[in-house]
Amino acid sequence: MATTLRQTWLAEGQAPVPDDLVDAGLWEEIAAEAKRCEPYAVVRHNQRPGLLSMRDGSITSPQRCRVHTGGAALSALAMSKALAEVAGEATGHRRMTAIRFGLKYYAPGDYMHVHRDDGKCEITFSCGLTPGLGAMGWLPNLRYLTTEQVAGRLADTPYPEGEKFPIRHRVLTGFDGRRIPHWRTPLDTASREVLITICFTDLSV
Repeated sequence: MATTLRQTWLAEGQAPVPDDLVDAGLWEEIAAEAKRCEPYAVVRHNQRPGLLSMRDGSITSPQRCRVHTGGAALSALAMSKALAEVAGEATGHRRMTAIRFGLKYYAPGDYMHVHRDDGKCEITFSCGLTPGLGAMGWLPNLRYLTTEQVAGRLADTPYPEGEKFPIRHRVLTGFDGRRIPHWRTPLDTASREVLITICFTDLSV
């Protein structure tokens, strides 16, 4: 019997999105939009060492990249009914809505230390808008540890020994980013790369 999306989410903390969910034309619109937005991207460079545990269960850590919220094309992707249905089927929540989305521009050497996402993010979707992003590191075996337990284990390890989470080119994958610690090692390409992230929450609760 085929494994359902809900079963995959419960067992593995991830939610594959069908390759053809997003029209190729929309990806081209987002790519053009990303180029227009890039000169206005804001530098995000947190150099405070170690992990900082937040009240909502998230964990912040050092990172360096540039960010922008995108425009109409990225918003159309984030607000699409089809993506919301994937989010709802995976998490079991009834009224999933994108509450945060944006573009992350990674230059060679940019990074993100191990962290957990905002506590309001029931599911985070991610993909590479450009083709050169390597896999993300993550630790699904630590999914249900408390914030204190995760911070205690990983305080001195910005890039732990963990599993690889593929970042696909223009194919989204959902994951339990608010519970599973994850990170990006320094980008080792010669060109800048662009990551898309979309965070959903359930507005019915």
